[in-house]
Amino acid sequence: MGEHVVVAMDKFRSTAVASELATAIAGCGVEGTTFDVATLSDGGEGFRSAFRGDVVSLQVRDPWGEWHEAPLTLVTTGYGVLGVIEVAEIIGRSRRRAPTSNEALAASSAGVGDAIVASASWGVTHVVVGCGGSATSDGGEGCYEVLLNAGELGISLSAATDIDAEFLGALRYAEQKGVARSDLAVVQQRLEKLADRYERQSGLDVRHTARTGAAGGLSGALFALGANLVSGLDEVVNVNNLAARMKWASTIITGEGRFDAGSLEGKVVSGVCALTTEGQRVLVVCGSSDIEAVNVLIDRYPWVRVVDLVSRFGERRALSDTIESVAQVAREFLVDY
Repeated sequence: MGEHVVVAMDKFRSTAVASELATAIAGCGVEGTTFDVATLSDGGEGFRSAFRGDVVSLQVRDPWGEWHEAPLTLVTTGYGVLGVIEVAEIIGRSRRRAPTSNEALAASSAGVGDAIVASASWGVTHVVVGCGGSATSDGGEGCYEVLLNAGELGISLSAATDIDAEFLGALRYAEQKGVARSDLAVVQQRLEKLADRYERQSGLDVRHTARTGAAGGLSGALFALGANLVSGLDEVVNVNNLAARMKWASTIITGEGRFDAGSLEGKVVSGVCALTTEGQRVLVVCGSSDIEAVNVLIDRYPWVRVVDLVSRFGERRALSDTIESVAQVAREFLVDY
């Protein structure tokens, strides 16, 4: 009986999407091996594509008010029509690769509100919002205002987050979105005022609730409007029935672009490894890694092997030939390890 491999990849940001990586691994040409491919996401990029359904286009605003089209996936269930949207496709960082500090500070989440309102015209009864990969640090205020002005839509909401951070924790991610260090105090003041407003208007303690700090605080605004807060990874694992599929695999291959301390908190790699057992061979392949985080992962799951492309091939090839490099690492693992 040949080896059965489950491939459960996340994206390598800016170099390869999860589906490309998974396809390359499954096609790496190891005789006698069968592959079961699952494209994963923690709530950020790739979240919507993990759901199977009809895809329609919505007119939404990007973080700086420019209108564009963003996809909505419609999933018919026994409880009505589920709509899935992805923040990264609406107000994501890809909308403007290098915003100025002022642009980063002004980036608005209003487009997510546009998408939720527009989904009502498609008969959606529940919207799941993948809250990751945003270019915003507005505390969700833009989205909050759009939904308040829209009135009753007859739609329930879930915010699927890629981090566990509380509302003010959104401040930690503002600088990597382009906000100048000198403007972080402005973001903090904004978040504090919004936390007070949301609690005053909803009666909910946004400030001290886990998962309210995702997407620049957008998940906190949705929570104040009645949304359930859920793990983005858990949602994707459940919809793909991943635990059951992994149970029968002899080998698991997973990975993401950068494995560091943040990867240990509700991200794809750590979540997949948690579903494995010591009787399975497990490969984690990443673009680059932090050795301390790798050691923590291996302490938790001693049967896991971690390979990072920068260490294996050098930075130039890791960035310019990511897909083939990942496929080569997988091939070597399956044949030699």
